[in-house]
Amino acid sequence: MLYNLLAPLLLAAPTPAQLVVPGRSLGSLKLGTDAATLAAYGPADYGDAAMQKAWATWFGTGHPPAQLDVYSTMTPGQDTHQSVQVVRATSTYFRLANGLRNGSTLHQIQTCYGRLPLAARYQLKAGPRYLYDDVARGIAFELDGTASTSHCRALVVHQPGQAAAKTYLAMPIYLKEVPVRK
Repeated sequence: MLYNLLAPLLLAAPTPAQLVVPGRSLGSLKLGTDAATLAAYGPADYGDAAMQKAWATWFGTGHPPAQLDVYSTMTPGQDTHQSVQVVRATSTYFRLANGLRNGSTLHQIQTCYGRLPLAARYQLKAGPRYLYDDVARGIAFELDGTASTSHCRALVVHQPGQAAAKTYLAMPIYLKEVPVRK
């Protein structure tokens, strides 16, 4: 029974470009990195900045188009250095070493991480979202429901020990503003 449940997770190991490391990185994008390195991704498709904090969004191609959101803020004690604090991705390309990825069910997530607390609920254009957060490890899973068959729609990597919902309190407001790309 357990094998059947985890069978979708038993994929080839992710490449370094695909690997999500809780509390550390999403692919090559590492937390704490100077936000100036985001220029390598090209101009953001959407962004918002105020009070030394910034959100940037890039849309990928495909159906549905993947979305990468990056939250950055000033590094404490430095007036000119802005660093990456939170990364959110909707692509199925990225996955954790244990095989979890966007599309994994809440039941699969709970099998790997135990019963994570429901940290936030918010409404997006695509429907309601439920954020389950492993604060200590620095990984949150944005799901489309609370049933065990609900699916992960976004992976959120954040600083370990800092609750995702508190780190980027304005995230749901920002995500509501992101225009739907046609």
